[in-house]
Amino acid sequence: MRPATGVDSLGRVSSLVVIWSVLLLVALLALGWVILPGVSANKRRKEEEAARRAAARDEQLRYAGEIAAAAMGAASTAERRRAEYERAQERVTQTWRSYQDAEAALARVRRASAFVSLEKVDVADRERALRRAARAAHRRGDLSDEQLLDALTHRNGWNPELHPVEQELVIAKAAVRHHAELHRQAVEAEAEAWRADGIATAALRTLRQELLVARHSTPVVPVELQETVPLRLVTV
Repeated sequence: MRPATGVDSLGRVSSLVVIWSVLLLVALLALGWVILPGVSANKRRKEEEAARRAAARDEQLRYAGEIAAAAMGAASTAERRRAEYERAQERVTQTWRSYQDAEAALARVRRASAFVSLEKVDVADRERALRRAARAAHRRGDLSDEQLLDALTHRNGWNPELHPVEQELVIAKAAVRHHAELHRQAVEAEAEAWRADGIATAALRTLRQELLVARHSTPVVPVELQETVPLRLVTV
């Protein structure tokens, strides 16, 4: 009878092992069913967050690149406007000197005419003298094209019958008016160039500030964003 009892005990142990193994397997499956979805969801969240960060970084780089391109264009415009303003300033100085020279020439002609006797000169000779003197003044830049045409066609106060000395005085006065008009135009052009220079400089300053912000917010700064705008142009 004892050998049969040993066999029964062994069978019960084997049955218990099988049962516990099955229970353990079921528990592991249940645990995996509970944990694995959470792990997968967490992985997906991390992947989505990484994708969002990458998209945001790409958008920052794109925006920074656009600002850099705009800033470079604004820098070029500012340099051009500054050069135009400097040329306009030079033009004002030049026209003012020419006006002063014309005033001095008029004063000399007035003094000279006071001591010159007006001898008799033929009308045809007077007309020829006017043409010669007017053309010479035009070549010197003392008469405008319109003034020369008026002198040659005897319009707007140009009298070919005046004595050549008197004609010189008329031409000198016309030269003063011409240079005064050139100076007035130069002053207006300088004011316009100054306004354009100010607008270009303000636009450049704004874009440079945006560019600096874009640089600091961009993790990796591309080469085209590195010192694309001269500081000299921002501080003018």
